[in-house]
Amino acid sequence: MGDSHPLAGHPCSRLECLPVEILQLIFLYSLEINLPRASPYLSRALSNPLLYTWLIRLAFSSTNPGSREGFFTPDFLPPPLDFWSLPWQQRQHLQTTILACKWCTLPLLRRCQREYVNHAIKRKCSELVFTPEDQARLNNLDKYFSDLNQCDQAIDGRRGKGDLVIPATLPNSKPRKLAIWFHFGAIQIREKNDIYFEADLFRLPSSVVIGPGRIPDKVFRAPWSESQFEFLQLLAGDFYLDDEFSTDRSARITTRLIRRRSIGPFKRLLGMYFRAANCRVPVRWPLQDKHYTQVRRYGSGAGDEFVSFILDKRWDEIPVSEKVELVQYIEAENGCKGLSAEY
Repeated sequence: MGDSHPLAGHPCSRLECLPVEILQLIFLYSLEINLPRASPYLSRALSNPLLYTWLIRLAFSSTNPGSREGFFTPDFLPPPLDFWSLPWQQRQHLQTTILACKWCTLPLLRRCQREYVNHAIKRKCSELVFTPEDQARLNNLDKYFSDLNQCDQAIDGRRGKGDLVIPATLPNSKPRKLAIWFHFGAIQIREKNDIYFEADLFRLPSSVVIGPGRIPDKVFRAPWSESQFEFLQLLAGDFYLDDEFSTDRSARITTRLIRRRSIGPFKRLLGMYFRAANCRVPVRWPLQDKHYTQVRRYGSGAGDEFVSFILDKRWDEIPVSEKVELVQYIEAENGCKGLSAEY
């Protein structure tokens, strides 16, 4: 799967003298994600899309009970990778480390999602009976994955019942429904009248229940793009933004956007829902008291978009004293009174 000879003129360590196949086995056994960074040769030997795919499956597949039997087959996750032997602490570390890697991109995750959903359907729906029309849909899911704009993205932190819900029958059993969420790379098989239940969800990427992975810094940096926000939306509800009992990280990002007058990313982030490391319930992007002072200090005067956006979209969260200051700021800049009544 790679070049078997070290780089010309590069002094070889004993490790680098090993065949590429052996290096790749060492990489998979050790799960030392930083190993390719040790030298240019190791980088060449281990920078392989197939290895990346296996690592993503190992780290981000759901740990739901339905995955314990007949799911992690050798063709999907080959030895020496053993999904259920990985402790949750190591899985959490692996998730955080992989997300921060340059090779962990949205296109790669989307491809892994398609493969995961197809595999889940193959392994878990083999006994279900669908109509010919619905079976044809399941045989051609690429068209759904190619247009995710209309799919459920849980903008407010809550997922719906599924983008595609297909009835099915199971011999000598109650009717079933197969629900698929394409943006989240998830499927669920439930009885016809069952409610949505997270524990039954097959999903990639899926966070660790006890301790989720961390959203990487790379998605919070300029230049901001639509694909960057799509990546962020995929991670926001399940991987954590801020550490336990602290909002320092989000506060630094907010301050940077205010000082640089980056109103577009500011609006997008403040309209999204994120989870903290110690809480599974996503909440809106946090604002601190100092941010209200900063939007006035760095404001552009009359009609400042930062002030207007906060007043319009986050009014219920603004402390009373800060509401007065922000409204007075607008009134002073506009050279008029009476805006207080509007708010």
